[in-house]
Amino acid sequence: MNLFMLDVDGTLIDSYDFDSDCFRSAVEEVLGLQLTEDWGAFTNVTDVGILEELIEQQGMRHERMRILREVKSLFLNKLRAYITSNANELVATPGAIKFVNDMKSHPNVVLAIATGGWEESARMKLKAAGFDVSGVSFASCSDAMTRSEIMALAAFRAKQDTGAVFSRRVYFGDGEWDKMATNTLGYEFVAVGTKVQHHTRIPNFVHYDAIFGKLGLINMLNAKSA
Repeated sequence: MNLFMLDVDGTLIDSYDFDSDCFRSAVEEVLGLQLTEDWGAFTNVTDVGILEELIEQQGMRHERMRILREVKSLFLNKLRAYITSNANELVATPGAIKFVNDMKSHPNVVLAIATGGWEESARMKLKAAGFDVSGVSFASCSDAMTRSEIMALAAFRAKQDTGAVFSRRVYFGDGEWDKMATNTLGYEFVAVGTKVQHHTRIPNFVHYDAIFGKLGLINMLNAKSA
């Protein structure tokens, strides 16, 4: 059995820019500071990881719970308002909805979501973009701060939910931090889009059969059609 774990922003949904803008705006309003646009400057590129690092830098540990609560609430409100006003702009990565639907029913695949965002925001965007992730194991920065912890938790939950034993664990993501986290865990990595250079890379999910070829899993297609 193969575990396919999926990132959300920039991987399943073309949401990286507006999601980052909403998050940055919420952080700046609550903390009263200007936030860098270079997420790679942070040790843990997750919503909670970035906030924790900023709280430490600003010497605001005594206000940690208030800051986390207020930033999350404001961010979700901004995100909800954006989606309501720009419903037609929130689109899935080409081929991603079909890929998710097909993999949910594939006999040799277990699907999981592992995102650096909060679960509430990720589910909000996935639903708005037309995804049905019911029954899919889910882990986010609502559960853990680092990407490697989130991925490991998604794998653990997928095993618990299905009882499957995984021979391979493959993560689909679009950031350098995704690639680094998979290296830490010893998972395989498929780069989606053009942001990350990697030997296994796909532009989108339109011709997803190419993914199996790149991973040496071409027989999986035969199993699906048998």
